[in-house]
Amino acid sequence: MLPLSQTTGYAVRALRCLEEPGGHPILVETIADYTGIPRSYLSKLVHRLAKQGLVVARRGHHGGVVLAKSARDITLEELSVAIDGTSWRNRCLLGLLGCSEETPCVLHEYWGGMREDILTRLSQVTLADMDRHHDPGVERCRARRKVAEAGTVG
Repeated sequence: MLPLSQTTGYAVRALRCLEEPGGHPILVETIADYTGIPRSYLSKLVHRLAKQGLVVARRGHHGGVVLAKSARDITLEELSVAIDGTSWRNRCLLGLLGCSEETPCVLHEYWGGMREDILTRLSQVTLADMDRHHDPGVERCRARRKVAEAGTVG
């Protein structure tokens, strides 16, 4: 069992395509085209992220999505909580019902330590730190955005 969902992974990929607050909005359809995230799924995801205050979505002619705050200020923990909540933190690694401090499974103590390590790391890594990860879809999306901006400047 993985603690974080595929949806959280999609959120990381989508948010990496976005500009900082005040930047040019990008359409959900464009993000979906470049990242391969299904459009309808991404639309629902963006809506959830907007409700959590991580993105700003605008409708209309100059509509699209931008980050609500700097990528340096969005931790992976904040993003995972916005998508997956915190319930995974209390689940047994093996998915056993009744596994607890009082009646632990054979991996309970191990998982408790690993879970704390994961939470610590998620709180230290920001969306900006993810730029070290090579993601062809995100990079194509960003390159397309730069070309579009250059076309509107001159």
